[in-house]
Amino acid sequence: MRKSLFQIGKDLRPKIDRLIMRHSLLPDQAIIEKDYFPWIDVLERNWEHIRDEAVRIRTQEIPSLGEISPDHGRIAADRRWRSFFLEGYGYRRAENCARAPFTASLLNRIPNLVTACFSVLEAGCHIPRHYGMTKGMLTYHLALQAPTDRANCHINIEGPDRLHVISWENGNSFMFDDMYNHEVWNDTSEDRYILLIQVQRPCRGVARLIQNFFLFCVRHSRFVQDIKRQLDHQADRHHAPA
Repeated sequence: MRKSLFQIGKDLRPKIDRLIMRHSLLPDQAIIEKDYFPWIDVLERNWEHIRDEAVRIRTQEIPSLGEISPDHGRIAADRRWRSFFLEGYGYRRAENCARAPFTASLLNRIPNLVTACFSVLEAGCHIPRHYGMTKGMLTYHLALQAPTDRANCHINIEGPDRLHVISWENGNSFMFDDMYNHEVWNDTSEDRYILLIQVQRPCRGVARLIQNFFLFCVRHSRFVQDIKRQLDHQADRHHAPA
């Protein structure tokens, strides 16, 4: 009885994922071809403007994911992984979008957007091996400021065919299915900035309805509401009179 909608969704996830993939318009691959998403070209062409907005926000001003989302547990235990949320599950962070207005305007052009944030991986940070929430979402990374030592800042994605080892390169991007196990390292002396976006997987028919219902449940779950409360609290504290 005490299970949240999110936990109920997790219990149903294997059945939901099978149904989604039966109606998916994209193949079941770890790395998804960018040609399926016309908006990616717009982001890549404007990556320098996005980068300028991101790096103007000092790392110390960006909360760690573990601080604002205790439910992320062990994968956010390293507080050097920081997230500056612009939008998440239908909640737009107006105070953050005001600090990155150009990026926010581009987000308006992305259909079926679920979440968007500047994700910062500080020097030495490691995100343990994990997988995502549902096959109904895909994750996109646009590299904004990558360490010069590219070989030691990378993500490993365990695809069904092979292990994909990807290092970020300024202005380049990739889309992947985060339901495949992945792990991230920044074994350099520099911070890594990316624009991280999640979108709904393109599907047809009943799978679209199931996706929307699942995301509705997540939006109203304790998982998302706890994050929203933490961000609201931080915004109130930031704007409080001295």
